[in-house]
Amino acid sequence: MNELMPKSVIDVYTKVCNILYETEKNGDYKRGNSEYKKIVKVFHILEKDIDLARNSLPMLFTSANVVTRTKAAAHCISLGICVVEAEKILTEIADKESANVFGLNAKMTLICYKKQGYLKVYQTQKILI
Repeated sequence: MNELMPKSVIDVYTKVCNILYETEKNGDYKRGNSEYKKIVKVFHILEKDIDLARNSLPMLFTSANVVTRTKAAAHCISLGICVVEAEKILTEIADKESANVFGLNAKMTLICYKKQGYLKVYQTQKILI
């Protein structure tokens, strides 16, 4: 994954988020955690290449997969790109999916962001304020 193109980023997020959706439903958290590490690796690249992030993450906002939309929106907020649109997507997910864990995840992401004024994807991430 040295020279990523927007399509490659979209493909990784789509594949991993499909698996995360499945593992959330069936409780296979070990597999889910393992898969999520792949997104974090790509996110490290996106932190260093904001243009690549701008050209790939927002394309995931229209995904049919709620996990893909949630991750893309949260990662955009974390990178400081498309923040208004990302907040809108998380709000819609929180409202529409309020009865399940996916809606709760979107709601808590928004709460953390609004309370802190920033959002981290991983613990040691440097804050861009």
